[in-house]
Amino acid sequence: MFTSKPVEETMNADTVQVEGSAPAGMAPEAPPMSAPATLIGIFTKPRQTYQALQSKPRVLAPLLVVLIFQVVFGLVLAQSGILKNDTLARLEAKNAPPEQIEAVTRVMDGPAKYGFVFAGPIVLVFSLLVSAALIYFIANLMLGARLRYIHYLCIAAYGAVVGILDQLVRLMIALSRGTLQVHLGVGAFLGEDLTGLMRILDTATDPLLLWATAIEALGVAVMAKKGFGFGVLAVLPGYLILVSLSALQQ
Repeated sequence: MFTSKPVEETMNADTVQVEGSAPAGMAPEAPPMSAPATLIGIFTKPRQTYQALQSKPRVLAPLLVVLIFQVVFGLVLAQSGILKNDTLARLEAKNAPPEQIEAVTRVMDGPAKYGFVFAGPIVLVFSLLVSAALIYFIANLMLGARLRYIHYLCIAAYGAVVGILDQLVRLMIALSRGTLQVHLGVGAFLGEDLTGLMRILDTATDPLLLWATAIEALGVAVMAKKGFGFGVLAVLPGYLILVSLSALQQ
């Protein structure tokens, strides 16, 4: 009789506490963010941005931003004549006959130079799809994560948004120097003529590319609820492939 009231008050207090808190072992859901807010937040607060995107991954907004910038970059390069200069320089280095150089010059002076503008976005979309599939394979099938493909496509798309800074810096330097042979990594201290291995090392140590890759790794870690090292392992194979392909194009 004397203990019924304290017991009842204790049970009511426990009930209120359970109802007002998140289930054990689960983090509270992050507040939603608008598309423009996520595009800004991926630079200023990437962890909170990925937490907000976890329940509803966005792909269209970052993809449109990246495609628009890709078209703008392509138009600037086509108008600047940098592509023509680099192409002719390669032909002259190979001692190409004058007839071949003249033919290439006519092509590069015509409408064909804008083919790069339209090919760039197509290649970009394809590379994002492949990159997301590779991260899905590594993270889900090999490391045990349980995310959907759309999550990894979202991560790759927002990583590409951060990668715009790398492209922008390269474009500005290329315009000032008149060539696409731009070195942002250790190659900046090793001169112009780099061997194949040194070009790979230069691309791999590009700080802006490393930043974009780190943002992707953070996205995998946040959405999979794992540590940052887990995200690094998931994106590392794709990063190595990207570095190798980028170095071969130079």
